[in-house]
Amino acid sequence: MNTFSFHTFMFPFRWKIADLEDRPFSEQIDLSNIRYASSVSWERVFSPVVEKETDDLYNERNYFYEFVHPALYDDGSDSTLIRHYERREPKHAEVTYKIVCGNDRKEYILDVQSLNLNLYSSGVGVLSIYLYNNRYPYAQDVLSINQYGRRVFPPFIGDVNIRTELAHSIGFEGLNGVYSEDFGRYTNTAKSNTPASFISKMVHEVAENIELQPVIDDRMFVLCWYKNDSFSERFQVSNAEYERFLYDEWWYKYTFVDASYKTCPNDKLSQRLIETATYPRWQQWGTLYGVSRYSMVMLTGNGCPDYLTTYFETEYVRMAELVLMQRATVLRFSSEVTKITKMATQKGFGERVSSLYKQYIHFVNQIYFREISAQDQAIEMYQMLYSAVNVQEQVEKLDKEIEELYNYVSLREDRRTNRTMSLLTWITTIFLPITVITGYFSMNNLCDNPLMGLQTIVMLCFAVIVISMVFFLNKKRIK
Repeated sequence: MNTFSFHTFMFPFRWKIADLEDRPFSEQIDLSNIRYASSVSWERVFSPVVEKETDDLYNERNYFYEFVHPALYDDGSDSTLIRHYERREPKHAEVTYKIVCGNDRKEYILDVQSLNLNLYSSGVGVLSIYLYNNRYPYAQDVLSINQYGRRVFPPFIGDVNIRTELAHSIGFEGLNGVYSEDFGRYTNTAKSNTPASFISKMVHEVAENIELQPVIDDRMFVLCWYKNDSFSERFQVSNAEYERFLYDEWWYKYTFVDASYKTCPNDKLSQRLIETATYPRWQQWGTLYGVSRYSMVMLTGNGCPDYLTTYFETEYVRMAELVLMQRATVLRFSSEVTKITKMATQKGFGERVSSLYKQYIHFVNQIYFREISAQDQAIEMYQMLYSAVNVQEQVEKLDKEIEELYNYVSLREDRRTNRTMSLLTWITTIFLPITVITGYFSMNNLCDNPLMGLQTIVMLCFAVIVISMVFFLNKKRIK
């Protein structure tokens, strides 16, 4: 069967365990603290079992630097950075993803290649839906699939009725159980940022005791390649035709995941945005890429070699997930910084900051990568995605927040140490003269000492001094 397009919808999220919110950050994000369900529908996978997947994995491992591998692959150990789960049914039966959208309630049915769930040891996760379109060749259909298939809750409550942005329903057919959402349950009193019911259901089938929060609002991240000869021939023929196609409304909508209209009705701004988002390295070979905050797309023709689409489905998908995971992790850390800041006067504050700082160092060294491959295209595409999702700026802000928090704790500890040393100095100052004088008057034999009267007077004087000093120090400490 001819495949017209490939679609991956990624739902990145932050997770937390409610019972551990008052514990150090290292315990909050420890994968071993998750209560994993013994699900018959999901399996933890360390290595592929199909020959094609084995080939793809070999290519992936060569494509990415070796130091990136621990953040990409589950090694099966308790100390792994990632736990990788795959849904069983798509491997053995026909499973489809059904989208009903538009005023005419048009149905789009896409074949599910796989359903994957990755949980990371930084307090985040990604649910990925891999789909093939074998039925709808037209350009508008591809736009509609991307637009309506990615929405996981209403962006505004009015859309529950008018369905401008939302599909009438989305969900799976062929899975063991009901996994669909018609969005009718959403009201103006519903909890905000609540994803479609099938998303929460799938995650909790693996991890029972976690709460999840979306990272990119009401949408999933979209990865898509689409084959269209007429488009490919247009921008391939000459640089002049490429320039014309670059500003074509369809290319803008494809890159920025719009369906019915272009969401930037300003020519100069939209031109600047599309120029930044377009990657034209293979333009003369009939292939263009687009990268935005919500998408990574590829437009090519039917003559495109299979290895290019395979790279997109494997290496580029992993690249996108890695960047989304980094962004989600930064948000997870920022949330913890805000929470810790509010408890600055509470017990255990220093321990919480120390644990957060330790995990941040762990993130910088093992998850946050400036470069992930030696391949030219990988370097360029990664930087485009990195910039679009704004990871570097967010990491720099987080770095300053954590540094200020850590410096504040260090300052508090220094002040506490200085107060202790100051108190010891005062005590030494007070009791040193007493020790000298009592030794001089031989206080351990008071009854036979002819200077007993003088001793008594001296002792009374020092008692007054000691009491005055204690009162002074106590008053100073209160201030």
